Amino acid sequence: MRKIMPVILMLALALSSGCWDKVEIDRRSFVTGIGLDLNEGDGLDRFIVTYEYPNINAVGKDATEDQKTFMISIPSSSVFQAGRKFTTKVAFPFYYKHVKVLLLGEDLVNEGKLVREILDELNRDTKINKKVQILATRGRAKSIMETEMKRNRTTEGAIYTMTKDGAKNSNRFTPRTLTEFIRNADYSDATLIPRVLLEGGELMVSGGCIMKNYEHVAWIGERENRALSIINGRTKLDTIDIPYRDSIVSFTITDAKSTKDVKIGKDIVMDIPIRLEGYLQGYAASRHRTVYDEKALGDMEMAIEKFMQREVNRVLKLIQEEYNADIVGVGEHLRKFNHKEWRSIEDRWDEVFPEVKFNPSIDVNIRRTGLIR
Repeated sequence: MRKIMPVILMLALALSSGCWDKVEIDRRSFVTGIGLDLNEGDGLDRFIVTYEYPNINAVGKDATEDQKTFMISIPSSSVFQAGRKFTTKVAFPFYYKHVKVLLLGEDLVNEGKLVREILDELNRDTKINKKVQILATRGRAKSIMETEMKRNRTTEGAIYTMTKDGAKNSNRFTPRTLTEFIRNADYSDATLIPRVLLEGGELMVSGGCIMKNYEHVAWIGERENRALSIINGRTKLDTIDIPYRDSIVSFTITDAKSTKDVKIGKDIVMDIPIRLEGYLQGYAASRHRTVYDEKALGDMEMAIEKFMQREVNRVLKLIQEEYNADIVGVGEHLRKFNHKEWRSIEDRWDEVFPEVKFNPSIDVNIRRTGLIR
């Protein structure tokens, strides 16, 4: 045994080739942002594909160049085919595991078949990060990516930061990853992705783009998105200004809970009890009416409840009657908890969804009123 062991070890060393496919970090081009627009020309190259990737020589304290990122565009038949075409223009091969954002141009989101092809390609390929944030642009995606950023930031970095961090402090848009997009499309053929636009030369992520069957249905604003976030239980922190008497109450939401209960009988009925807790951010109190008055506090809570009830009802009516897009998870709920009934109506969900009865209810609790009496 003692004589055999050295032989086994020698063979193991000989057969272990090590990291044979290792590529040094400075020999790769790390794609961090991808923009896709519709190519108006004929032929197979249906897209204008734009890559953004960092300049390694501009990173670190010993940087030798000032330009932070490179950008390159080319007509192509697919996202990854563009990468192969780029090999004649760039020194090193592209690496996609660090892609943070995927921007779909306004002209492209109107082509449901092409959007489906793109997302299917990305979902199947192991090279892409499945948590990439997907956004729709007002205008061309290439124009958004070419925006010059202030404060030494990159375009994709700014969009990614706004998408990830902005959603924690506001409900002006709804972040959506590649995995979430495809899951929502599978459940109810509809989803909501953030909208990115240029306003006064500045990038802004605001509102959203409703997609149905992978195709743009409508643009919505911040107010509509806020109501949808509350319905879907995605609210984390937000401030709402409510008209109250001859003043305005600013109510900051610190905790929001939303549950959904579907009942199937003659009609499909979804109860949506919503509970909002928070504190008064601001209110101009009078000598005779302060927030320390229990009656005044109750009136404010009721005013907030009525305001949010109107907002929620308006948005539910909008997505049912005007857009016919189930972006509040009715189909997903039925598929999970009422699978037998779901199978009987799945094929005609477009006809059934507009007839669903919604019963939202809002309960507001003002926990704190401020520190100054």
